[in-house]
Amino acid sequence: MLSLAIPVLAHEGGASTSPKDGVTIQDSPAEIGIEFGGMMRITQFEVAGPDGPVPLYGQPGSEQVERYFVKPGEILSAGDYQVRWRGLSDDGHMMTDGFNFSVEP
Repeated sequence: MLSLAIPVLAHEGGASTSPKDGVTIQDSPAEIGIEFGGMMRITQFEVAGPDGPVPLYGQPGSEQVERYFVKPGEILSAGDYQVRWRGLSDDGHMMTDGFNFSVEP
């Protein structure tokens, strides 16, 4: 059986991220997350940067949410960051996507 990841934007009608995808920010963000166009049960949410995985305050749960935000467990140093998440949409489809941002001193 072949399973394909479907981008959330095509499936749930839009999503916004914080920080915005592709943006360069001047300071470490107070929170990192995503707001969906529908309900989603987040099963995985990871942030990686120039020093490897970033510890996060908050873990995915079993409840469905329209927005999912976590706080970095440390101040993010200058560099490029990648956010990757996976979740189960309200209609049962597995979704996966991500976004990137950079921090400049």
